Amino acid sequence: MKIAPLEVATFESNLATVFDNPDLTCYAVIDKAQDSRLLEKFEKHDIAVRSKCLLPAALDSDIEDYAPHLLELSPLAADAGIWPTILRGGTQHPATFTLLASRLSFDALWDHLSAFTEILLPDDTDMVFAFWDPAVLGALTGQASDLTLHVPAPVLSERQRSRLLKGISAWWYWDRDGNPQQILPRDNAEAAAADLVSLPLKLTQVQVDMLVEAGVPDQLLSMVMENQPQLLWDIPASQHYKTIEKHLLDARKLKLFGMRDILNYICAALIYGDELQKDSNIVALLDQVKVGAISFDIAMEQFPQTE
Repeated sequence: MKIAPLEVATFESNLATVFDNPDLTCYAVIDKAQDSRLLEKFEKHDIAVRSKCLLPAALDSDIEDYAPHLLELSPLAADAGIWPTILRGGTQHPATFTLLASRLSFDALWDHLSAFTEILLPDDTDMVFAFWDPAVLGALTGQASDLTLHVPAPVLSERQRSRLLKGISAWWYWDRDGNPQQILPRDNAEAAAADLVSLPLKLTQVQVDMLVEAGVPDQLLSMVMENQPQLLWDIPASQHYKTIEKHLLDARKLKLFGMRDILNYICAALIYGDELQKDSNIVALLDQVKVGAISFDIAMEQFPQTE
């Protein structure tokens, strides 16, 4: 059974409850790499009490302008005239920021979240961990109500998930369709063992593969936008990701796994449209590709010319 996303009215009611609760503080995590001006809006309208770059290595450097920031929001933030506009921005540009409710102080929450900005790979190589990206956050926790996730299964183990959410009462983000999503901590035996998870997190190879796969549609979309943007001109921007993901899955059915072949297939699908499945010559060529009789490059050379 599919779980429906959070209703907008419920989301706004939950936020109002947080602002009215003296034991809870509302925070935001803003990715300045996505929107460098959003932090200024929070500060200009006195919505943010304080803010700090979440990447310890970027503090007091030029990198801060391209890094995530933690903001403590004013209890009066919900009454600010700019607040509805900011929330609409989350709907229209879901990668820009997320909201959290916590009993932790600003410094304690910063310590907690900044400790997750670095992870270890199976070979002990360290790398930046962009958990603040909503698409990554949803995949990490396995947000069942987020039907836009390319990798719906939880990347983190139950203990790792509990460790990430420790001290956080709720975490909200907007999915790719603009629906608010609410992540809640789970009250179970694993949560009690969260402190047994050491930091920085060390991921298994399976977890790394899942995270890499989660970003494949975005990477392919970026490549198309950079090299062949005209192929997407007739498709609404809200449908770009879904379109790329669909063609990615179709390419995998043809047993195309290299990024170059998949990108070429996506471009061909955008150019030929339904003819890719209807034209008898193209269908015959793709059947040969699927059984490994010819490469996709050779197949494309024999596709009919387009007008």
